[in-house]
Amino acid sequence: MNRNKRFAWTWAAAGVFAVAGLIGACDPEETDKPTPTADAGTQADAGSTADAGGNTDAGGTTDAGSTTDAGTQVDAGTDAGTETDAGVDAGPQSAFPLAVDGNWAPSGYMGDGDGITTEPTCHTPRPGAGLGACHKFTLTKKAQGWGGVYWHFPEGNWGDKEGFAVPAGAKSVSFYAWGAEGGEAIGFFVGNGQKTLDKFKIETGDIVLNAVPTRYTIDISIINYGNVSGGFGWSAAGKDVPVVFFLDDIQWH
Repeated sequence: MNRNKRFAWTWAAAGVFAVAGLIGACDPEETDKPTPTADAGTQADAGSTADAGGNTDAGGTTDAGSTTDAGTQVDAGTDAGTETDAGVDAGPQSAFPLAVDGNWAPSGYMGDGDGITTEPTCHTPRPGAGLGACHKFTLTKKAQGWGGVYWHFPEGNWGDKEGFAVPAGAKSVSFYAWGAEGGEAIGFFVGNGQKTLDKFKIETGDIVLNAVPTRYTIDISIINYGNVSGGFGWSAAGKDVPVVFFLDDIQWH
């Protein structure tokens, strides 16, 4: 091969390689869709990182929806409905009614006291509020021809010692009474008398009893009482046959 032909072939080969280099540089598939690398499509931080979708603080944080203070705190429910002060203070507003039995005792036997017997016999059902004790009295005539019983505080106090400290405000003393047969005449009273430390006594006079429980009231609204030794009492004339009657629900109010 002569020198001129060898020179021409060399330039032709150089041109072919140059064109091939340009075509490789302009390949659209290689430019728009680069070969994926491990970091580009599957790296953990890009699609499945725990912070991005399953982060505990983001959706299920304990403080956000079920915090104890928000809905079930003890102070919110206990203080509102079961607080001891709310129920106890709202109940009893007064010392009355005040039962005679338990504060005074039927200890002052009078007249034919040795002919008086008592039993805790109750009517069924008990009348009224049923405060205090049930009483069945039987009076058998003796030498005095009459008898009665005082409820005293303390026992046996006929008014020479301070009596029971009754709260201020009582206006009456009430009780239920009835006879074994009906027709029994019994007198009732409150206070040991003007010459005692009570300084008062209010009497009903004789009441003719029914054979069924009946409520009676003694008005004490005009009395400026203090400590009372004679909280209640009764008296009756003796008869040829024993006088039998009943008392219940004796109270100051």
